[in-house]
Amino acid sequence: MLSLFRTNHLLLGVLILGYALLLHLACFWETPTPLPDAPGIANGWLQVLFNERLSWHLPTTLLLLFLQALLVNSVFFHHRMISPVNLFPGVFLVLVSSALPEFLVLSPYHFANLFLLLAIRSYLKAFRVSSAADLLFNAGFWMGIAALFVPTYLFFILGFALMLPVLKSGKVRDQLILLIGTTFPIYLASIYYFWVDGFSSFWDQQWGDAFSIPQFMEWDKVSYFGLLFMSILLLIVLFSQRIYRMKTKMEVQVKLNIFYWLLLASGISVLFTMPWNMQHWLAAAPLMGVFLSMNFTKMRPATAEAWHLLLLAFIFLFQFGGRLGLTFL
Repeated sequence: MLSLFRTNHLLLGVLILGYALLLHLACFWETPTPLPDAPGIANGWLQVLFNERLSWHLPTTLLLLFLQALLVNSVFFHHRMISPVNLFPGVFLVLVSSALPEFLVLSPYHFANLFLLLAIRSYLKAFRVSSAADLLFNAGFWMGIAALFVPTYLFFILGFALMLPVLKSGKVRDQLILLIGTTFPIYLASIYYFWVDGFSSFWDQQWGDAFSIPQFMEWDKVSYFGLLFMSILLLIVLFSQRIYRMKTKMEVQVKLNIFYWLLLASGISVLFTMPWNMQHWLAAAPLMGVFLSMNFTKMRPATAEAWHLLLLAFIFLFQFGGRLGLTFL
């Protein structure tokens, strides 16, 4: 199956939509659930739009994952971050973002991840560009919109800010532009709600219970095998840094470091999002997916196909295990 995606033609990325549908087959046997209450003013908008239209959930989720895949592939193509060039980054983004049953339902994380990738695209374009105020502002702007869906995505700005001296410069002006871009969409939303006399409801929805002190998990509500599966994927990514950097230019290594810092930021964002549940892994899923794509690119084709089929087997086991009577999954 992976042989279909060993191409440098972005237009063939439309095949990823079919791949996403394959990974969401379990949804055809499940009734979509309404979006739950969660911090983020945009989550309130999603509830109004989708909770009365449950049939929209699956097509919207597939479309968002497809757009994320196209975005990440365009980033890797433009910056030559993978060799040989292929569609694997988008493929494995979709795979990791669909790995567990908790990931299959429509979530604010799907929307936030789309804007996260838009921010990454603008941010990387600023690499050693003398005048990049517009790119940095746009990166911050997209992250500000992402924070309207998942407020803790503001922690991603730490990753962007820490790597800015390496990406471009350590000037305070550049950091300030990034910060202004981030606050701008949040400021516009607050002004609108103030104008319609709804500022207090905006504040409660956007920031009420948005950041919580880390606490112990309720282990009886955690899928142990799902947690183990995602933890193993994360460990593979963390211990493969040498493989990713092998025979790559310094420019590519810098950009890979940015992805690692953003992966760390995703962990911090999850740490302060309580109560914790498996769906929070979606904050790290796009970043884990693009790193795993590099592992599979560097494998021999036959080996990559075998490991990919094994991953698919585990994923379908998680998704259909309940129907097979495997309740411990």
